[in-house]
Amino acid sequence: NIYTTIKIGNQTWMQQNLRVSVTPDSTSITSYIYNNETENAKTYGRLYTWNAAMNSSTVEKAQGVCPTGWHIPSDGEWKILEMELGMTQAEADISNEWRGQGVGTRLGKGGESGYEALYSGMRISGGYYNMPFYEYVWTSTESGLNAWRRCLGKGMPTVGRYNTFPKTYGFSIRCIKDK
Repeated sequence: NIYTTIKIGNQTWMQQNLRVSVTPDSTSITSYIYNNETENAKTYGRLYTWNAAMNSSTVEKAQGVCPTGWHIPSDGEWKILEMELGMTQAEADISNEWRGQGVGTRLGKGGESGYEALYSGMRISGGYYNMPFYEYVWTSTESGLNAWRRCLGKGMPTVGRYNTFPKTYGFSIRCIKDK
């Protein structure tokens, strides 16, 4: 797979959601394509459980299933991105709600940041939900039995930061370049 990238502040992000079906060492992994429609993988990427995304690691900023030289962003790296786009530290630290007026718009499709959210939906217990209205993206940061995620909504000006869903849900991955 070939991915375009975008530099936002001092971070380099992939502009597309990850769409790999194997680990960096070519071991097959379980991943999901929205509604099992092959075209969705090309457009929206694949959906991964947290353990699959992390390639069974629990180490923050692990490479996971990202290509060599890239890793699964931590909750802190997401906060850096959000603050680069206008959130205050206090807003970035808010848990389990939508925050950062205007930052969701900047991360959205056509937004000025170049991130280009794809609103790829999610997978829960074998069902697929919310495409093309919401995107859920894993971080590499655990939170008890769950992990932190980001939520982006089509046309929503804010960004959700939550740790309320189990790691068994299928969400997107955006890799960030190692420093």
